[in-house]
Amino acid sequence: MIIASPVIVIRTPHQSFLPTLLALVLLVWSSGCATPPITPPVIEEAGTAPIEREVVEPDTAATQATPDTSAATIALLAQAQAALSDDAPQTAITYLERAVRIDPRNPQLWIELSAAHLADNNLAAANQHIRKAIALAGNDPAQSRSAWLQMADIREAEGNRREADAIRRRFSAVRG
Repeated sequence: MIIASPVIVIRTPHQSFLPTLLALVLLVWSSGCATPPITPPVIEEAGTAPIEREVVEPDTAATQATPDTSAATIALLAQAQAALSDDAPQTAITYLERAVRIDPRNPQLWIELSAAHLADNNLAAANQHIRKAIALAGNDPAQSRSAWLQMADIREAEGNRREADAIRRRFSAVRG
């Protein structure tokens, strides 16, 4: 005689992964439908004129010449300049480092960061940042002049008055 006993299944929270797995599979499957369609290649027939395609390259010179001056960058620069006026170079450095993270290609921010480090008597950092500013200024005469005059201030703080004067003479005539 066989007695059938009812089977009682007790599920623990760890065993209810099947509905979660099913939802995950459906999510992955449905996101595959959101990819753009692949355009077929253009096949040119023999004896026909080739298709001319215009290749447009981005104007990198124009994008490098105009740094992004977002509202956040302008606000941070103003706060840094106010901190330098209040003789708080460490606070200015903090603001300027944030601004540089937002707009790392802006030479003016690197010039100001160099000036803040110079005010904090950290000549190595001031020199490093002004070199970055000079590299970023490129052919912009105003930015280049400002960066080189900051370099002259650093050279003077290092005790190299002759080189500082030579830099000032060279860049005092540059308009910008």
